[in-house]
Amino acid sequence: MVLTPEERNGMSWIWPEYVNRDLPLNPSQRKAIRRTAWKLWYASRWNIALYLTLPAVYLLAMHFAADAGGRLAALLGIDGFGHKLFRAAAPGALLLICFLGGGGLLQRVRFAPCVYEASRRHGYDICRKCGYWLRGLGDDVERCPECGAIREAAPKTSEIDNAGQADRHQVADD
Repeated sequence: MVLTPEERNGMSWIWPEYVNRDLPLNPSQRKAIRRTAWKLWYASRWNIALYLTLPAVYLLAMHFAADAGGRLAALLGIDGFGHKLFRAAAPGALLLICFLGGGGLLQRVRFAPCVYEASRRHGYDICRKCGYWLRGLGDDVERCPECGAIREAAPKTSEIDNAGQADRHQVADD
């Protein structure tokens, strides 16, 4: 099922759109930036290792969650049915916290910079740290006005053309 941008905006708390919405891009250009970002993400073995080990961590946490729920109920002085309810609900609550919190944190910390770099490779002067579009700033501005990160030189048109050709050749070789 393909979601429209309006439907996707309603789900931005699950999967935010890291491609800056102010950029004058059509849907195919946005898709190209996301595709480049995923290539950058998959190029890092650290990202793959994190996403392959996280389910094991979640399973280990769930294994101990029922006992932790029982201990929490005992600590709060809850016994009987309430104690059983805490033991039963703890694994589900922990799983929800791990997937939403852990997944969201990793997405923000590991995937968003890939999108910002992909936007730069497609010719937009984007801050590598926060994704702020650095348009209209003079060359004398050395820091991002949004986050204060040191501003790197915008990619030149020839660099963008060469990077695009390299991406096309790499895809053809794969």
